[in-house]
Amino acid sequence: MSDPNIIVAREPSGGPPLGLGTYSTMRWAVNNPPADPSVSFKGKTVLVTGANAGLGFEAAVKYSALGADKLILAVRTAEKGETTKKRVLERTGRESSTIAIVLVDLTTYESVRAFVAAVEKETPRLDIALLNAGLGNPSYEAAPSGREMALQVNVLSTALMAILLLPLLRTTAEVAGKRPHLTFVNSNGHSMAKREWFNKTGSLMETANEREKWDANKSYILVKLMGVAVARAIARATAARGNPPPEVIVNVVCPGFCKTELGRKFNLASHIIMAPFQAIFARTAEQGSRSLVSATALGTESHGRFWTHDILHPFGDLAEDDGLMQRTWEEVYREINQDGRLDGILG
Repeated sequence: MSDPNIIVAREPSGGPPLGLGTYSTMRWAVNNPPADPSVSFKGKTVLVTGANAGLGFEAAVKYSALGADKLILAVRTAEKGETTKKRVLERTGRESSTIAIVLVDLTTYESVRAFVAAVEKETPRLDIALLNAGLGNPSYEAAPSGREMALQVNVLSTALMAILLLPLLRTTAEVAGKRPHLTFVNSNGHSMAKREWFNKTGSLMETANEREKWDANKSYILVKLMGVAVARAIARATAARGNPPPEVIVNVVCPGFCKTELGRKFNLASHIIMAPFQAIFARTAEQGSRSLVSATALGTESHGRFWTHDILHPFGDLAEDDGLMQRTWEEVYREINQDGRLDGILG
């Protein structure tokens, strides 16, 4: 008898036919959206970052509709949280008590630490952490840390949050007897990174942080590649723990190119240019969110792997460069652990 809480992942073949060009692949994706998951999340506590818009909002709706006992909306402001909660409840008809709001500002480490502490007060268990928050900027912008903003939000603060959530996820595994999920939202775009983009340091972080040669498109791709390094490092750290291992299922998901608010900071001209392109080549946010939700219902076969188009797909070439990925992870970890407070969490 099949488990109503688990989706069995398919390996390639599946997904876009081999040999398609970029635009043909995107059209294929529009015409072949992911399956809408029907698994049950009853009895589970689910956390969604970036829950107030786009993919995160649509994923939150699905978790609520599929029976999650508690849905934690991670948002920047109380106003956004209340508005999002109201919209989710209107869509699902669930009770208000099933949704909690916890504030976080991913531009600062202090806010991330306060957020995780608040989550631990809110709930004694966490079955799913869907790390979806992200941004894309049209020009270089520095975070309070001095790091480029997308690098800070999408990589550094997300890595810190993931590590700090591990103790609660581990506790849940022990109590519930089932493996929780830690899922990173990423993009196939990580596979487009080119080694010749790296600056003379050879460092992904320093290249992504370089103001003088910063480029919006390259920034997006490099930041996604760094995100893969983070996810795979955490997957390795959790792979040997648990009885049986892994103690937490850590995976990466790409929803495909979708109509979302990721480019909201770009100017009107950019939006006018992008509108017809999105109309032809983009999935809806609801369709993209299907992949996010299904990724958090996959089994151990997905641990440390990349879920897109309803299949476990290979990572891009540079993401398979173990030396580059390890160096990138070490740089990220040094950056977020300058005070040594993370020592011992990964094991």
